Amino acid sequence: MNVRRIVLFNVIGFIVVLGILYAGYTYYYRGTHYVVTSNAYVEGTVVPISTEIAGKLTNWSIQNGSTVSAGQKVGQQDTGLELEQLGALGKDPKVAQSVLDAANITSPISGTVTQSSGSAGQLAGPGQSLASVVDLNKLYVIANVNETALEHVNVGATVDISLDAFPNLSLKGTVESIGLAANSLFALIPPADEASGSYTKVTQTIPVEISLTGYSGDNLVPGMSATVQIHRPTS
Repeated sequence: MNVRRIVLFNVIGFIVVLGILYAGYTYYYRGTHYVVTSNAYVEGTVVPISTEIAGKLTNWSIQNGSTVSAGQKVGQQDTGLELEQLGALGKDPKVAQSVLDAANITSPISGTVTQSSGSAGQLAGPGQSLASVVDLNKLYVIANVNETALEHVNVGATVDISLDAFPNLSLKGTVESIGLAANSLFALIPPADEASGSYTKVTQTIPVEISLTGYSGDNLVPGMSATVQIHRPTS
C-alpha cells in the first residue's frame, strides 16, 4: 500500500512539473516570437448621413441595420423653409431647383446603418447628422501596443486575431500602419499629474492599425474587443 502511494505521488508530482515546464516554455515562446495585447478592438470608418438645407423631414426610410448603397435616397425634406429664408433669391428657377435637389438626403457610401435618429416630421438644420453608415466589409483592428514592445512590430507583419464575442473564431491580419503619437497625446482628460504640473513616467501605448485578411464581414461590428498576436521579425 505504501509503495503504491509513493508511486502515485511521484506520478502526480511528475505531471505537475511537466505542466509547469510547459507553461513556462509557452510563456517564453510567446514572448520571444510575438507581441501580444488584449488592448485592441474592431474599428470601421463611420460616415454620417447629413442634411444640406433646413426643413422638415417629409420622409425617412432607414433604420438601424438597414443596408444602403452609395447615392441611395434615404430621406426627403420640405423645401418651404429654405426657400422662405432665401427670400427673392429663392424665386430664381435655378436656385429653386438646387434647393429641391439638396432636399434629397442620400447616403455617401455603401454600407450598414449603425445609428439612425431621423424620423418623418422632424425639423433638421443644414449639416445635421441624422444617421451613421459603416461598410462592415472594410473593418479593421486597432491594437494599442506598449511602447516598450514597439521595436518588435513592423508594417506588413502577420497578426493572429481572436475576438471576445466569438472565442472559436480565429482571424488573420496584417499590420498596415503604426501610429506616430501615443494615445495619451489625444486623451480628452489629461492625466492627474499633468494638472498638478508634475510628471510620473508610465508606459505609453501606440495605436497599430491591422487589416483583416479574408474577412467576409459576417457578425463583426465596430467596437468589439479583440486580442492580437503580432508576429515578431525573425531576424
